[in-house]
Amino acid sequence: MKVSFFTGVIIISGWILAGSLFADSHHAPVDIELGEKIYHNRCQACHGEQGDGKTFAANALHPSPKNFTSASSKKELTRKRMLKSITQGRPGTAMMPWKDVLSPQEIQAVLNYVRQELMRLEPQMNTDGHR
Repeated sequence: MKVSFFTGVIIISGWILAGSLFADSHHAPVDIELGEKIYHNRCQACHGEQGDGKTFAANALHPSPKNFTSASSKKELTRKRMLKSITQGRPGTAMMPWKDVLSPQEIQAVLNYVRQELMRLEPQMNTDGHR
């Protein structure tokens, strides 16, 4: 099979682009400051400034928004469950799906912010285990 120079350049460029996108999405550290900004712009109204669910909005929501600081939440909210809740929402609650609003990197950033800064559970980490 004969490949033209132009076709070869396109193929190599595609490999380089795909490799850099894969590397960025799986190995780049997630920005905790970005997570904080997203949390305060999008999540704080329901979950509270400190993540304790103590907000004016919480009085009107049933069930109440999750209190990330409680001992029971720290036990039951695994990274996997939180990622699913942020991405797909929580049926029967006011928690909406964010997959069409936030990028995967933004979802990862806010997840890390909540777990690290509000829940005080773990250092910043991607779901694939990279810091």
